[in-house]
Amino acid sequence: MFKPNEVVTNDDFCPSCSVETEAMPLERTNLWMDVFVRDLDDPMLPGVIQKFKPGLLAFRGWGLERQLSAERRAYLTALREDIESFRKAMPAQYPYVHGVADQEKPVDLPVSLRGNPNNLGEVVPRGFLSVLSQDSRLCFTRGSGRLELADAILRQPLTLRVIVNRIWKWHFGSGIVDTPSNFGFNGERPIHPELLEYLAGFFMRNGMSIKKLHREIMLTSVYQLSNEFNQANYDKDSANRLYWRANRRRMDVEQIRDSLLSASGALDKKMSGPSEALTSQSTRRTLYGKVSRYKLDDFLQLFDFPSPNISAEQRYATNVPLQRLFFMNSDFVQQQAELLVQRIEAEPTLEARIQKAYRLVFGRAPTPEEVRLGLDYLRNEPLKEYEERKKAEEEKEKKKADKKEMADKPGEVSTAAPNVMPDQPNAAAMDPNGMMAGVVPGADKTDSKKPLLPVTHWGRYLKILLSSTEFMFIN
Repeated sequence: MFKPNEVVTNDDFCPSCSVETEAMPLERTNLWMDVFVRDLDDPMLPGVIQKFKPGLLAFRGWGLERQLSAERRAYLTALREDIESFRKAMPAQYPYVHGVADQEKPVDLPVSLRGNPNNLGEVVPRGFLSVLSQDSRLCFTRGSGRLELADAILRQPLTLRVIVNRIWKWHFGSGIVDTPSNFGFNGERPIHPELLEYLAGFFMRNGMSIKKLHREIMLTSVYQLSNEFNQANYDKDSANRLYWRANRRRMDVEQIRDSLLSASGALDKKMSGPSEALTSQSTRRTLYGKVSRYKLDDFLQLFDFPSPNISAEQRYATNVPLQRLFFMNSDFVQQQAELLVQRIEAEPTLEARIQKAYRLVFGRAPTPEEVRLGLDYLRNEPLKEYEERKKAEEEKEKKKADKKEMADKPGEVSTAAPNVMPDQPNAAAMDPNGMMAGVVPGADKTDSKKPLLPVTHWGRYLKILLSSTEFMFIN
């Protein structure tokens, strides 16, 4: 006979009103919990308190299997073992590429009136646009006509202007026509029409060689201008549309990541191969990073990588606080700084290390003032003070322990190895995450094969250099 909490009964006034509780059998209790109490998407860990979601009246995984008899569970286990053995016995997956081919006998198709495939009009021969044809409409007769279509597009004068304008824009940051996908009425007018015509003519005369067009542009005086400011020119052309100076541009996300890896000496320059996830341990060029159309990588999105679902005519540079927080807190940036420390630690003096660090990061020698600031930072860096204080305390504790041991055993000499704690924080137990590890809380763990390098005061100093505006921008 049991009573619920804070329930009072009186058999004198209410006979047989006492409450009797009975526990259900274990199988029925498990069934009721699975159906009405908790969601079985996540397994329940022993000893871990979890907030269960409402039951979904659905059984899967262990929630379903534990309702089976021992014989059926053994049968499922045998099936899984067979599947795993068959998977291991399969030959290695060979590389392949998707391709298309023309039909042996291509046919003309009827026009879908107003775009409706269920409302077909007359059959129209394959051909080029009438409005862009010189005389009569050009019809295609060879195969499906895809090659003829490409040739017809390339013969259009507008095509050459679009190509040279995009190449010019890649070099200078802005195009002669700054709406590279819109040369029409609603697009921007060319800032220098004669230059656009000259480049298009040069491109045609030289066999449409993009390499020769690059050379022609890069040998010009406008390409070799500095980004020096001039107030008189700024008053006339504040947007620098007439190219009186070079535009200072921030590197793209691929250039930022590859530059960090190159400065640390960890960049993997291997060509081709499958893509891989961008993590703090990945060293391949960003070109080979996985790009998901469903969910773009947070690191790529942070530094203005365009949406992979649509065609992007240009990238727009933003300046948000999280970009600076990435350089301040990112495990990836800190790891590259620690690897850069290994490249300069062989130098005999602190000044020589700073000199080499500037050459590796900025490609120039530091000024005397920059060397002085670097030395001041390294002497006063909080992490160094913490390490020195921790080491002094450990040595003090060690001496006390040695004295106590000698006092307890005066006739014996201790041969045990001293129990000295490492000078640096123990980072071996840290799990390296994705590119956003250390920046945002709760980043997914994507690579736990290698431990992170311990943080040092030299690494923190070099991270400041790698986070500087001079490193991120192209002058």
